[in-house]
Amino acid sequence: MEYLTGQEIKSNKARLKNEMGDYVGRNLQNLFAANIVAKYHDQFFKDRTQTKVLDFGVAGGAFARQLYELGFHNIAGLDIDDYLADENKQYVKEFKTADLSYDRLPWPDNSVDIATAWCVLAHLENPYFCIRETYRILKPGGLFILSIPHLLSRASINFFLKHGDFARYYPGKNHISVFTPGVFQNAVSKHFKKVNMEYLIDPRS
Repeated sequence: MEYLTGQEIKSNKARLKNEMGDYVGRNLQNLFAANIVAKYHDQFFKDRTQTKVLDFGVAGGAFARQLYELGFHNIAGLDIDDYLADENKQYVKEFKTADLSYDRLPWPDNSVDIATAWCVLAHLENPYFCIRETYRILKPGGLFILSIPHLLSRASINFFLKHGDFARYYPGKNHISVFTPGVFQNAVSKHFKKVNMEYLIDPRS
């Protein structure tokens, strides 16, 4: 999908909702993302049914459904517009809209246990604002679970050496914010303590 501004996204709601309806991204395939949340939840929290999980970029709600099936019943979702599939609305207890790049998150301070952002930050014009807002709404001891493109994989480096750009950021793609290890350290680790780092695919490939 091409890069769209926030206003362009809102103006193309019908098209985007249709494209997102049955879409399951790589992080959601084989329950990778849902199992990650369950794994770290059980290290730091007790009752899955009560833990409040907020999913940024909830889209059609496929991830919310996966979480619900793993026992998470207090799920909130946020997106720039409402793309939830009718069959998945039952799994999202609370849904709100906001532009993560510019809008203050519509939740009070210290009100969320876990926030998730699966392949979201790299699409934002101002991901740093989103990171600060996430820190604000998380309870003390809360978790921010996120994914970003792995720019230092062998495949990514080889593509860059051949084309002078990263595959995920090539013209026509909609990734626009780059997180090198240094940028990630400066922007994310300023507010959060890293618990662990996991890979969808072997980072050496």
